[in-house]
Amino acid sequence: MTKLHWSYKDVFRALRLGFSAKKVWMMSLGLLVGFAGYTILTYIAYAAAGTDFLSVWQTFRLLPLPSPLDYTFPWYSWIIFAAAVLWFICALLITGTAVSKVAYEQLRGDEFYESKEAFRFAFRNTPAVLSSPLLILAFVALIVVFGLIFSLLGAIPAAGEIFVGLLAVLGFIASLFIVYLLIVLCFALLLGPSVIGATHSDTFDTLFEVFSCVNEQPARLLWYTATTALLAKVGSFLLGLAASAAGRIGYAITGAFMGEKLADVVSNASYYFKLASPDWCPYLFQRIFLDEMNLYGFPQVYMPGEYLTLGWSHDIASLLLGVLLYLIAIMVAGYGLSVWFTGMTLNFAVLAYKKDEKNVLELPEDEEELIEPVPNPELDDLKPKPASEAPEKKV
Repeated sequence: MTKLHWSYKDVFRALRLGFSAKKVWMMSLGLLVGFAGYTILTYIAYAAAGTDFLSVWQTFRLLPLPSPLDYTFPWYSWIIFAAAVLWFICALLITGTAVSKVAYEQLRGDEFYESKEAFRFAFRNTPAVLSSPLLILAFVALIVVFGLIFSLLGAIPAAGEIFVGLLAVLGFIASLFIVYLLIVLCFALLLGPSVIGATHSDTFDTLFEVFSCVNEQPARLLWYTATTALLAKVGSFLLGLAASAAGRIGYAITGAFMGEKLADVVSNASYYFKLASPDWCPYLFQRIFLDEMNLYGFPQVYMPGEYLTLGWSHDIASLLLGVLLYLIAIMVAGYGLSVWFTGMTLNFAVLAYKKDEKNVLELPEDEEELIEPVPNPELDDLKPKPASEAPEKKV
């Protein structure tokens, strides 16, 4: 079992513990499934809005993101897009639960906990993973409904204004409670998978732990969460630099004899691999993204050139290399999220110890052990015996 300091020092273990081939592979698989469903549903949303496939492809490639100011996007397309976002979030939460379970078992001393067992655990606890934030949203929706009824009563001539004035304090308290619930909702999404991975809790137990962390350890929760987010970003950035260096080395060695042929293949591969921030994003975000791509040494993925038609062999090689670039990007993001969910598991372990003086690493196993009954000869003689073992009667 890992010995923790039960302080902020434990949070920094996430960068090392998250650097695990098993966790990165699990997270990459979850991202692949999440992005695949998101891309398909978003293209369907654009098709429902009357936008042709080629226009969306030329603008976004495989990660389309409609603008919230696009008035040509009908309401039913927004519903499809919401389903796409919901699919991605569900895939991320379920995979994060599996990664948190692996991290938890690793902290308990089991370095060989299998990924398939972790995914089986995550799917078995999917109702708790998804219903925890949904239950908070249901409370928010209920308060909003009461607010609409309050507004309806306020529309009564003469008496309505007086009614609103008398109950304005209650309305303010209800609005303040909505703000509180939205804060808890954020931490239910951020911390919930790690709580379930560590305690195998149901919906209400998970919400109890999240509410408890928010109420009793708010400063540590914010500090640990911000530190974990920073470590996740640093981890993905460092792995991105390593992947960029590996790509440059491979390009230099492979291009020794291929020359311009390799340059054309890489140029066409970058045409497939386009990571474009939408025009409606703030300029600062676009600037930061472009600077990061420049640090990686691949500015062409932000604004790739036109596709060069050179021959069928070049086309196949460019397509395969473009797929490889997507897989590398998913792996880099997967490491960052592996650090995140591992760090949040550590965070919850420390917070549970601080607020409850409870070591979650010493909780009993989820599976009940089968205990063999102690043999008792006297009781065995009283049990009816099978006909084959019954003594023969003498005639």
